[in-house]
Amino acid sequence: MSEAQRYESVDVEAADGLIQSKGFTLLDVRTPEEFKAGHAPEALNIPWMVSGPDGRTHNPQFMEQVRQAFPDPSQAKLCVACGGGTRGTSAAAAIAEAGYSSITCMPGGMKAWAARGLPTMAEESGKL
Repeated sequence: MSEAQRYESVDVEAADGLIQSKGFTLLDVRTPEEFKAGHAPEALNIPWMVSGPDGRTHNPQFMEQVRQAFPDPSQAKLCVACGGGTRGTSAAAAIAEAGYSSITCMPGGMKAWAARGLPTMAEESGKL
C-alpha cells in the first residue's frame, strides 16, 4: 500500500476470505439496478454513481450514507466492489480518505466474483 493509496487491493479469493472469516462487509457500490440484478449474499449496496437526467453521476450522498451505515471508522471493515473495478477503486479511496482504516478493494468487481463461481443472488422484481 503506497502513501497515496490508503486501502489494499485484493483478489476475489482473498476478498471472500476476508468476508467469510475476518468480519469484513462487502460494500457493493454499483447502482441499485445493477445490485438488484445480481449481488453477493450479505452485500450492502451504497451506490457510488446514481442515475440522473443526464445519465450516471456521482452520488453526492455517498460518504454520508457510508457514515450512517458504518459510524465508527476505526471499527468498520469494508471490502469495496463494483462491476469491474473502476468505481470500486474510486469509492475505496474516498472512504479511506475519510478516515476509515480497514478498507480493501476488489478490483475485478462482481464480474470476477461471478466468474469464480462465488454465490450471487438477484432481488425479486418489485420486492426489496
